Amino acid sequence: MAELQDEIAQLIREYQAKTGKLLTIGTVESATGGRVSDRITNVSGSSDYYKGSVVAYGNDAKSSIVGVKTTTLRKHGAVSPEAAMEMADGGRRLLKVDICVSDTGIAGPTGATRGKPIGLFYIGLSTKDKTIAQEHRFHGTRDSNKHKAAEATLQLLRDSLKEYSRDKLAGGLDERHVVTCFLEHDGRILILRRSSKVGTYQRKWAGISGYLEKEELEQAFTEISEETELYKNDLKLIKKGKPLQVIDKGLNRKWVVHPFLFHVKEPGKIRTDWEHTDMRWIKPRQLGRYETVPGLQKALSHVLK
Repeated sequence: MAELQDEIAQLIREYQAKTGKLLTIGTVESATGGRVSDRITNVSGSSDYYKGSVVAYGNDAKSSIVGVKTTTLRKHGAVSPEAAMEMADGGRRLLKVDICVSDTGIAGPTGATRGKPIGLFYIGLSTKDKTIAQEHRFHGTRDSNKHKAAEATLQLLRDSLKEYSRDKLAGGLDERHVVTCFLEHDGRILILRRSSKVGTYQRKWAGISGYLEKEELEQAFTEISEETELYKNDLKLIKKGKPLQVIDKGLNRKWVVHPFLFHVKEPGKIRTDWEHTDMRWIKPRQLGRYETVPGLQKALSHVLK
């Protein structure tokens, strides 16, 4: 049976494969003292998505580092759903992650107060859309209670990742706009083989592409400079093609592709980055011989007409 931290890793990878986005997570721990982060980092490759932890054991750390309000601590106490939620929300903002979990509780054998017995824990979770807290009551030794609290925190994270994926992927096709740039020299075009480190279409041949986050031509220049170290004065725009739609049912995705064709003045200056493992200059008619990302042939035709 898979450990919770392994399930979490698998869910994050599955979401990345379907959406091209790598969800990031962080933790803010109090009574567990780092056990949650230890479990998460037992997974090889967890540094891709796990950004860090804050062990905010004392109230000063909870307020000064994580941002729990002093009024919350004074009115509700450190072991409260309000504190757990503010810990998770503050950690998400501090660590700049998509999802952050937190825990606060009384592990024992001392520390109980009126209405707050030994073994009482609150587990918090925060995303951009919601912040929640769960109450748990454990009955064991200090070590046992800390272990159960860490397990409960990981369970909440796992279940929330399942819910997050279901909500984000529900409904119609997820529409994403991208630029795809073809580089030309001496009648040949450049294609590049995507590495196993990219979010989608690993090891497929493609042009130079990226999500559209600014004006189309400026985004095209940005992607080319990042992926080849060529800059505006190294290029001449030949044609901007009409946008085309490419449906990928496997990803539940509608790509809206904005194609460009540029002439490269000095192809010897090209230096590829980690996104690619190989590159080739081919005649346009040879593109059909390669296993490419969806719609690449059609995108090329839009700039060669």
